[in-house]
Amino acid sequence: MPRRAQTFATALAAVLLPAAAFAAAPPQRAAMPVVYELIINGESFAVEGDGVTKCRSKDRAGVVYEVAVRVAPTQRLRLGNVVFDYDRQTKVEPAGNAEQPGFKLTHELGFTLLVGLLGDRFEAKDRDEALSILSDSAAATYKELKVAGLTVGQPHERKFAGAAGRGVVIRYRDPQDFGHTALVYVLVGPQFTMSCVAEYLDRDSDDVLPLLQRTLESFRPAP
Repeated sequence: MPRRAQTFATALAAVLLPAAAFAAAPPQRAAMPVVYELIINGESFAVEGDGVTKCRSKDRAGVVYEVAVRVAPTQRLRLGNVVFDYDRQTKVEPAGNAEQPGFKLTHELGFTLLVGLLGDRFEAKDRDEALSILSDSAAATYKELKVAGLTVGQPHERKFAGAAGRGVVIRYRDPQDFGHTALVYVLVGPQFTMSCVAEYLDRDSDDVLPLLQRTLESFRPAP
C-alpha cells in the first residue's frame, strides 16, 4: 500500500504546480458535440443536440420519429472496480499508469481534481499512512514554490454516500495574493480505496464546492 500511495503522490505536481501558478485565467469551456448519429431499428439519422428533431424513416413509409438528444449534465467514469460522476464541463485526462491508474479532471471554472485508485478496502492504519504520504507530498510541492501563508490542517473525518473519507485541508496564497485551497482525501469504500486531491481558488469556493461534493458523494463499486 505505501508504495502505491507514494507512486500516486508523484503525480501531484502535474496538478498542483499549474494550479499554484495560475491566478485569474479565463475559464475554458469544454467543446460539446453538436451533431449526433442516432440509430433506430438499424436506421441511422443525423440529429442536432439540445433540440427536438423530426426524423423521417426511409425504410418505413410514413414513419416519423420525433427525438431529442442532449449531453447529460453529469457524466460517469470507471476506474478499475469503481465508478464516479463528474460535471460535464470538465476535461478528463488519464493519470498514473496501468498499475496505479487515475484521472486528472480540470473543470472550466479552473479547479482541478486528481483521482487515483489505491486498491481494495484499507484498514485504518493503511488509510492514515496513505493520507500522510499524500498530504506531505502536496505540502512539500507548495514549499518548493515558496508560496505565502502555507497552512496544513489536522486530519478530519468525512462521511460520503459510498465511502468514508479522511482528509487534510491545505491553504496558501500565490504570488498574485490569491488564496488557494487544496483538499487531500483518502476515501475508503466497501471494496475500494481512492485518493482524491482537489485544488481551487478560494474566491470560487461557492461554485466549486457543490461540484466537488457531488463527485465525492458518487464513488461506488462498479456494477
